[in-house]
Amino acid sequence: MTRPKCIYAAFLALGLWYSQTGALAQATNPSAQAQLGPTDFLNAALEVAGAVDRYEMASIWDRSSPVMKASIPKDRFITSTAQNRALLGAISARNWSAIMRVIITDGSGALPPGRYISIRFDVVGQGGKSMEEVISFHLDADGQWKLAGYSIK
Repeated sequence: MTRPKCIYAAFLALGLWYSQTGALAQATNPSAQAQLGPTDFLNAALEVAGAVDRYEMASIWDRSSPVMKASIPKDRFITSTAQNRALLGAISARNWSAIMRVIITDGSGALPPGRYISIRFDVVGQGGKSMEEVISFHLDADGQWKLAGYSIK
């Protein structure tokens, strides 16, 4: 399967998952999972972005997917995410530009097999500085979608 480079890069980037209260964490059975749509993932991604804006990186990492935890140590995640986020200052706009779904069927790449969803945002901060934020989720073995990737560049 050909993996789009933008999705692949997002999962290799920093990762996190914040929501134990959102629609994604509540859907634990297959029939509920089938009901999830783009708006559910967009809302969950906005929860994650808000937590990053509040510099809640430790709590975010604690609630992340095992996929994310295997990709970056907690201390490095906290430091890197805080440094990159600080470059923007106060956010004046955050607009989603894409919601992508991918299924990885083999384990030959950097990511384990599974279902992934990635949401891309265009973010504008103080002084008009613009960056791209990507928030990615993985359907874990427990039947819950949890954050598997976060990057802001």
